[in-house]
Amino acid sequence: MKKTGIVTALFFFILAFSGCQKEEFVNQNDSLLLDQETVAEQLLVDLDALVDEAVDLKFSLLKSASVEGQYYLTSCPSIILNLTGGQKVMTIDFGESCKGKDGRIRSGKIIVTSTSPEKFAINRVKAFENFYVDGKKIEGKIAKNITLNREDHTKVAELEEDVTITFPDNAGKATRKALLTRDYHLNILGNPKDNVITSWGFVEFTRKSGLKVTKTITEANPLVFKMECHQVVSGIVTFNTSDNRTWTLDYGNGDCDNKAILTKNGESKEIKLK
Repeated sequence: MKKTGIVTALFFFILAFSGCQKEEFVNQNDSLLLDQETVAEQLLVDLDALVDEAVDLKFSLLKSASVEGQYYLTSCPSIILNLTGGQKVMTIDFGESCKGKDGRIRSGKIIVTSTSPEKFAINRVKAFENFYVDGKKIEGKIAKNITLNREDHTKVAELEEDVTITFPDNAGKATRKALLTRDYHLNILGNPKDNVITSWGFVEFTRKSGLKVTKTITEANPLVFKMECHQVVSGIVTFNTSDNRTWTLDYGNGDCDNKAILTKNGESKEIKLK
């Protein structure tokens, strides 16, 4: 009986130890960090595409252009142009609550400025006034300069982000600084669901605790964002933390499944991002 008891106790010890090892591979803090940075990435790509949509709507040469053909905008945000001063300004006012075609609830204002109306679609700066997306507050500025417009309705832009995101439910606050190149592909003209946006460059993500994470995305393995599901669906990111840890995150092969492969210390596991 004693031998059986020892074997049973040993079995449960090994089981418990294995469980602890699994938890340590992706601890709660790391999981939250990965989730928040992925949310930030996807949130800001969505925001970029939404403003592009508003600019195209207001500066379209087609008199028939309306929100009916858009993928983000509904009739509830008011879009106001002020082209009289030195700085040309477009204000997208979502009011207290505005549900987009993507299902997200936005409130507050996005204020877009440019030096000249004829270049509004080429270079601009986005700022925010009491702006929220699904309870996440976004503050700061994003500068965008479109460097290439192709005849096949694709374009390339350089972005510089300096934003702070406050997450709801006491999940904390993080500052994100980034220098990114984005390549925009409209697979089928007039069907934004098929739009794909690829991004690469350098991101610095600093949480309120002071932990700093640098994120490197190469042009060879860029992040691919599908507007169909509003997710990063492929690409590889290398993370380096200020407490001397390194890992990579592989977002997969293009499926809208919120899954990724995390590699740490030579070991890889599939994780589910929230």
